[in-house]
Amino acid sequence: MQHAALLKHGGQPPPWAEDFSAPLNPLGPPYTIADLLGECVKASVYTRYPSPDYRGLREAIAAFHGVDAGEVVVVNGAAEALTLIPAMLRARRLIVIEPSYGDHGVQARLWGVELRRVLVDPGTGSWLGQDVFYSLLVDHGIVLLTRPNNPVGYLVAPDIIYELAEKLSRRDSMLVVDEAFIDLAPGAEPLGLTDGLIVVRSFTKAFALPGIRLGYIYAEASLASRLRLMLQPWPVSSISSCVYSKLLSTTSVKNYLERARSLIAEEAPRIRSALSSMGLVAYPTSAPFILVRHRGLTHPGFQEELARRGVYVRDASSFYGLGPDYSRVSVRTPGHNDLLLKVFKMVVEEQWGLLQGLQPSRASSPS
Repeated sequence: MQHAALLKHGGQPPPWAEDFSAPLNPLGPPYTIADLLGECVKASVYTRYPSPDYRGLREAIAAFHGVDAGEVVVVNGAAEALTLIPAMLRARRLIVIEPSYGDHGVQARLWGVELRRVLVDPGTGSWLGQDVFYSLLVDHGIVLLTRPNNPVGYLVAPDIIYELAEKLSRRDSMLVVDEAFIDLAPGAEPLGLTDGLIVVRSFTKAFALPGIRLGYIYAEASLASRLRLMLQPWPVSSISSCVYSKLLSTTSVKNYLERARSLIAEEAPRIRSALSSMGLVAYPTSAPFILVRHRGLTHPGFQEELARRGVYVRDASSFYGLGPDYSRVSVRTPGHNDLLLKVFKMVVEEQWGLLQGLQPSRASSPS
């Protein structure tokens, strides 16, 4: 039987298919990673526990993102942070801007937290009208959003984030922003700190290293210190700590990420345009992925037909509020993206041809 986590998060691609379901850096891992990993293995770091306070790793993260080491709490990926924060803050309520990444229903039941979902139509292009804004102002709770949003890809402006966080702080609440993809978001400005704000970030996606996980919580220093005390000992392995401490200190790593953002900035509009010309709805994005709606063509059948021809996409129906006619596709290199578009065109034309009376030309892409 397939593992429940795989069902929730989109499954595993078959060995013959190119994977467009996992939005990682389209350039792949940094070319130095094998050497850095070798250095850590040669030093036998795997035979020792990491430093209890991860001082060296926190300093490397702080220097890389321009923050203070005292404001950094290292975790084993952003998902761990998002799972633990409601319990660590003893929140009574969890409000989630949906659709969004995460198993929030499971988390709410696990920690005994009241869950409220605020569903925003992906087609609006903006999520924070006044009605939505004021519905988020609760007492003794956590408001969670992703920036850029996963799976839609929109980017909430920093000034809106800061205003919401400050209003929540006056009500003994916190705004938690998941910036797991911020290093791959062209033109995006990473958040600073203000009252009532916690930011969660991940290096797994930015460096295409899902097998060497690292994330961190960015919070005001006194709160960060309390959060560190509440974690289990050694949340990050010695190997991960060693590799990322070295990687984040290399001179080429910033250029590597800039090249990735430039590639995404060029390829994402090209993919959107091509998918729209097929009669699909391809939503605007500031992320390394695109949300696509293919009305009349539903999963799992649509996913299976694409995979049979060599392209595996994320079935986005696992995201709250999205139906079986939504997919999320990752932005990869031009050659990979050409394959994606070729296979999409083939399957869409074939499948729509089998559906009598459906007029794909009526669908249009949002502005």
